[in-house]
Amino acid sequence: MRIFDRPFLIASLLCAGLRAQTPDLTFFESKIRPVLAAKCFACHSSALKAPMSGLMLDRKDSAERVKDRLVTALKYTDPRLQMPPSGKLPDAVIADFETWIAAGMPMPTAPTGAAGSQPSAAYKGMSLEDGRKWWAFQPLKRPAAPKVKNTAWPATTIDSFILEKLEGKGLKPAPPEEKRILVRRAYVDLVGYKPTYDEVEAFANDSSPDAWAELIDRLQASPQYGERWGRHWMDVARFGEDNPTSEATNPAYPFAWRYRDWIIDAINRDVPYDRFVKLQLAADLMPGTPRDDMRALGYLGAAPIYHKDHRLSAEVIGGFMTDDWDERVDAVGRGLLGLTVSCARCHDHKFDPITTKDYYGLMGVFASTLRGERPLIDVDPKVEQRYLWVQSRLFDLRYAANLLTGEASTVVGSPERVARWKAEIETLKTEMTALQDQYPLLVKNLEKYWTTPQRRGPATAPATAAAPAPAAAVGGTDVKPAAPPPPPNRRGRVNTSTEPFMNAVYDAAQYVDGSDPHFTFMTYKPGEARDFPVLLHGNVATPGDTVPRHFPAVLAKGDGLLKNGSGRLDLAERIFTDAAPLAARVIVNRVWGWHFGRPLVATPSDYGVQGEKPTHPELLDDLAVRFIAHGWSLKWLNREIMMSAVYRQSSHPRADAEKIDQVNALLWRMNPRRLDVESYRDTLLRAAGRLSPSMFGPSEDAEADTSVRRTVYSRVSRGRLSNLLKVYDFPDPVQTSGGRDLTTTALQQLFVMNSPFMRAEALALSAALSGDVDAATKIRSLYRKVLSRDPSAKELDIAARYLSQGTIEQYAQVLLSSNEEIFWQ
Repeated sequence: MRIFDRPFLIASLLCAGLRAQTPDLTFFESKIRPVLAAKCFACHSSALKAPMSGLMLDRKDSAERVKDRLVTALKYTDPRLQMPPSGKLPDAVIADFETWIAAGMPMPTAPTGAAGSQPSAAYKGMSLEDGRKWWAFQPLKRPAAPKVKNTAWPATTIDSFILEKLEGKGLKPAPPEEKRILVRRAYVDLVGYKPTYDEVEAFANDSSPDAWAELIDRLQASPQYGERWGRHWMDVARFGEDNPTSEATNPAYPFAWRYRDWIIDAINRDVPYDRFVKLQLAADLMPGTPRDDMRALGYLGAAPIYHKDHRLSAEVIGGFMTDDWDERVDAVGRGLLGLTVSCARCHDHKFDPITTKDYYGLMGVFASTLRGERPLIDVDPKVEQRYLWVQSRLFDLRYAANLLTGEASTVVGSPERVARWKAEIETLKTEMTALQDQYPLLVKNLEKYWTTPQRRGPATAPATAAAPAPAAAVGGTDVKPAAPPPPPNRRGRVNTSTEPFMNAVYDAAQYVDGSDPHFTFMTYKPGEARDFPVLLHGNVATPGDTVPRHFPAVLAKGDGLLKNGSGRLDLAERIFTDAAPLAARVIVNRVWGWHFGRPLVATPSDYGVQGEKPTHPELLDDLAVRFIAHGWSLKWLNREIMMSAVYRQSSHPRADAEKIDQVNALLWRMNPRRLDVESYRDTLLRAAGRLSPSMFGPSEDAEADTSVRRTVYSRVSRGRLSNLLKVYDFPDPVQTSGGRDLTTTALQQLFVMNSPFMRAEALALSAALSGDVDAATKIRSLYRKVLSRDPSAKELDIAARYLSQGTIEQYAQVLLSSNEEIFWQ
């Protein structure tokens, strides 16, 4: 069966998507519990003396008994069974419940904190006093290197910590890896594709004692290093270029690619990790920050948001807005601090020392931060602030007028409302066009809001000329100009623009305006901040005491207040002062995992009670201490890890070691791994001689026939992810990712056998061999191009017999599809 047999493909991709996004307790806490708390627990809770119908939806055993009827009740398809009685939930929420039920309804085994109740003592979170003693929050102190028996093996301090654990279990490390394998490891690790035959042989024949160190330095100095390691960070930063639905109020981000390009450039420049993160949270608030570095604000400015139909009630709209802000809390919590802070949305964290006050103390920061399209040029701060507010207001007014004009409306007084809104649009237009002489670029960007509204779809800036190439070469290598803008996507809209703007944020307090019972607007107050109330059970309809914006108490030194502006810069500063030991442990652990395929802490985004403790805690602290001492330099950290003997071990298995440590947690050998989808695709393109070196610029469709740039420049859609990326386990860009769960599926095999992409690479290889005169020469050239080595005598014989009946193009596809090509050691 062909891979592009559409019914088979669609069904398979849907199944693959469900497997890749299996709900867990985090899904329950973020998607299900808030709805249960707001809509169900008042009648169906174990805290009640007589729950209605005996149903207790805060208990797993009780909830499971009604799972077959639960979706029916939510969908309102049976007039006799409709829940909640207050009205049908949005379709997206019902879909979350269907996904949760299909996954087995994961939820805590104890009552989940119903309305009016407190968690039982057995499930109450860790106290603040005990929390401050938790291993992950302790100050960093460099431990002494342990004494080992085999003193000849350690090449760096790292090795002593590894060897101590091995010797304690009676294990020995593997011998050093052969140089031709080792150079492949370095290339994939640092630049994201396999080396050519000539690159392999050059290293294999270099007898200099510094050859390995020089190879590391050269690869880290290349611009391709930033493309590889920038993509690692994009998993953590949940980089995407649109929203899960991308409807009228949450359109795609036409300038998100500029955030991606900034990441790549910053990684190449080895921007210290602490500054790297601070810029992504608060570049606009850091004195002296170059305008170009404000592209970093795409971390927040291109974050996922929900569609908000303004005809819904203020309570519903408020719930959607808190969902948006919850995502930011989660991204910072799990991505930067390794803590599941969002689990404290409805109640104090069941396990970790995070309270609901801590949660809403952080939410206030993001409720005081508004996204907008900021210009790349310098603008007077007062003018820019006013421009950004007008941009947000015009967006809402245009949507509102379109909504009540373009379709039959049940909203009372629609014509009067539309007339009033259009009048305000004209007033704002007059104000903004007065800036034409001084800032024509700003006026041009606003024109889309006062032109004739379109019935459907977001307004996106038109794609124009290609982005200019950087003025200077990166890493000492000339960078070619970016490719032209991509063609429209499958929905017929161009998602990217080369206009000189960026998806960023600015300080502005956001509120829901519920004064009109028939139409809900948002109110934005630029330059202001707001503190947020604790929402009882996560419900916006039951606000409790307002809490000041603050850093989680368990990590804070002093009062922990985040009081300057929105608090974004204060938050960024406290992450690298108050929480510096934790922040360093988290990123060092991630980097270790990207090098070895397994981090020292197996749960890289959860350092709490439910997470795993490190296999080598002293090694983690040693690296974290030295990482900070070396200026938070990621290039230093990479080099330090790769210079170790443990990194340069062979990956060959040993039966004796597997009996003691089957999962290789103690690293008695290097972990063999499969290439991720970006490295696999880039390696195939490079082997075929088709990989374009063009860097930066608008994204393109990874599946397009004309797409030959590196995969990092492929469009990342949160609503319709590329089939190729999805099939090869690309992470869900809706949320921060702690790692990639690699799967092996039949669909992957169909891709290598039948896809136009694989056939195109095989055809290109065949054409490149047309000048070779005999079969043996063609076979040898093919092995060198694809596998970077010469074939053995047996392989030559097998290939010659194959070619007696098949073609060189077919045999090229066989090699491109081999395990040797997709795996690395």
